[in-house]
Amino acid sequence: MKTVPLRWLIVTPFVVLALISGVTMYILSSVTIANIANKVGVQYIKEVEGRIYDRVQDFVAPLTNIMELNINAFSNRPELLDNLTSVAGRFYEQAIPYSQMTFISVATTDGRYVSSSQNPIKKGLHNIAANFVHKPLTMEGFKYDPRIIIGDKIKSDPTFAYDPRVRPFYKLAVKNKQVTWGHIEPYYGFPALGIDLSAPIYDKEGKLLGVTATSVALIELDKYLASLDLVKGAYIFLAEENGDLIATSEKGKLYQTKDGVTTRSNLNSHSNQAFRLASQHLETGMKTLDVEGQKYLYYLRPIALKYGKKWQVGVLIPSSYHESVLASYTQSTVFITLMLFLCIGGVGSLIAWYIGKPIQRLNQVANEKDLKAVQMLPNPLSGVSEINSLSRGLSSMADNLADIMQNLEEKVAERTSYLQGENEHLLENSLTDELTSLYNRRGFNQVFEQALARAQQQEQQLTFVLCDIDHFKRINDKFGHTVGDLALVSVAMNLKKHVRSSLDIVARYGGEEFTLVFLNADIVQVMARLNSIRQSFVDHPVVNDQHITMSFGVVHVDEGGDISAEELVEQADKKLYQAKNTGRDKIII
Repeated sequence: MKTVPLRWLIVTPFVVLALISGVTMYILSSVTIANIANKVGVQYIKEVEGRIYDRVQDFVAPLTNIMELNINAFSNRPELLDNLTSVAGRFYEQAIPYSQMTFISVATTDGRYVSSSQNPIKKGLHNIAANFVHKPLTMEGFKYDPRIIIGDKIKSDPTFAYDPRVRPFYKLAVKNKQVTWGHIEPYYGFPALGIDLSAPIYDKEGKLLGVTATSVALIELDKYLASLDLVKGAYIFLAEENGDLIATSEKGKLYQTKDGVTTRSNLNSHSNQAFRLASQHLETGMKTLDVEGQKYLYYLRPIALKYGKKWQVGVLIPSSYHESVLASYTQSTVFITLMLFLCIGGVGSLIAWYIGKPIQRLNQVANEKDLKAVQMLPNPLSGVSEINSLSRGLSSMADNLADIMQNLEEKVAERTSYLQGENEHLLENSLTDELTSLYNRRGFNQVFEQALARAQQQEQQLTFVLCDIDHFKRINDKFGHTVGDLALVSVAMNLKKHVRSSLDIVARYGGEEFTLVFLNADIVQVMARLNSIRQSFVDHPVVNDQHITMSFGVVHVDEGGDISAEELVEQADKKLYQAKNTGRDKIII
């Protein structure tokens, strides 16, 4: 292969780069400035559209998340529907974090109905609506009471007959037999649009138990679009697939009601000509529109929501915006750029000479294949620090090469041992709860599966206990999460104190929930230990003179009992729920 001198290898790219860059800059500035400006506009549109897309997804996410959570809860625990007062409290807590959430409700097949409701205009005040409190199928509004959940009746709210089974949300969900979106409609008595999501509830045998629904007010999306700081003359809209508007950056009504009939504003009938023209181009992608002689970049993107709902977001910006961004780009910039690159070519020649000479010396020494020649290199070899560093590195390498070869195996073994220790440390951390130093859920599942298999093989007794702290939320609310963490640590220490460290298992199952597994112990011994735990809470306040109680769900398996870990957890969870619902501070076997 033909070789070339190092100096030419350095100088030539500098010269070629200077010429190519100068010509390229001239062509780009003179010929493609319009394309560059257009990309600026496209980038701006996609940035705005991306913000709206993310906002809509985040806005709708609580609707679907709460819906899925409630479907799962009622389907797996149908007994929850026996006490709709407790369900009202559950809905109230679910709605509190979300200002857009107007309703979270459930209607049973016998006509009972309860919901957490919020005024779609005046945010922040959540109430309870129910049709079974004083008279069956009679809707009333109630204040929320943290002690009894359904508090005093709201006298200003009307009382009226209400059978949810004849309402559209109930019929539609039962008819479709799946999660179903309702139509976007104005709320009765409020100047705001809303949309609901409903779903039938079935038990494990496929029997219909009722319908649960959620609803959000869309006024916040309209306010969000209107609040965006857009370039002058730009427009944004959020619409359904048929062009019915959900929100826009323009002031104006999104619907009209006349003689009891509501008509939604549509793109094709909007007073803004840009919107009317956009309605003729509802295909996804980027287009150019001519609105009364003014050219606009127009981008439309679908927003796919869960369960088959699809909206569209459209952004229009005037071409004058992105064309003005690069209007100041002139021929003088090209001339200055060319001069700079010519200077770079000259500087490159000097650099090539300055770098090339010491590198040639290093190349000569390296080709001699003599460690002593490397060690004899002058110090400093060059005025370039990197070349001097290379020279010293070669000398040091020659001095240490023999030692490195001798100690290589020892260093490899030492590194391997260190990595094994680090892996063991990481494994321990992944199985241990950081706060209480007990097993976490992952660690518990691992040791519990092994313990259960061993107990079944050896035909030993096994007792599984699921327990959690009563009213733990009150501790956090009253004293703060730091005190709550201290309470969790204290509970963990109490539980560890009353188990056999060599046989039994204790773990933090999640939040304020713990689990105990007693191996090869009869139920009398287990009950004695559990009662000792409860007595310890009575004798010793957990923190700040505050005593706590715990509720326990216990499942005992005799020798040779055949049951899976999942069944044990499910049975214990039901008994823990029974203890909670019958007064707490109990052990349910």
